[in-house]
Amino acid sequence: MKMKTNPTNTVVTRVLVLLLLSAHAGPSFALDCNKRLTTVELNECASKEKDKVEAKLNSTYQRIMKSLSRPDPDTDSEQRSRMKKSLISAQRAWVTFREADCDAVYEKHADGTIRNLMYISCLQRHAEKRVKDLESFERD
Repeated sequence: MKMKTNPTNTVVTRVLVLLLLSAHAGPSFALDCNKRLTTVELNECASKEKDKVEAKLNSTYQRIMKSLSRPDPDTDSEQRSRMKKSLISAQRAWVTFREADCDAVYEKHADGTIRNLMYISCLQRHAEKRVKDLESFERD
């Protein structure tokens, strides 16, 4: 006796198998950022470094936002609320500026293979500076 197969189940099964296989597919080597040679390796290493700075930026910003939500004997709640709103506004403006500035850097190098590395480096430099600015805001 022959079993009847449902075409939908067959397609779904094939898609799931492909997804599982692609999840395990990837570079079969560990990238050594101290020995990067190709443009792809340079970009990948730069992205990893930028991601570390971005994580620090996000944690710094979140820490400050949480501190502004807590009561403080030196400032009233209305003032802290205004400070928080101002910081949110400043952060949004900074994000817009950074994107525009780094887009300009990318366009400057658009014809070369270095364009992505320059863009990533621009993002990282701005993030590093923003971390310092936020830490200064927190201290002062």
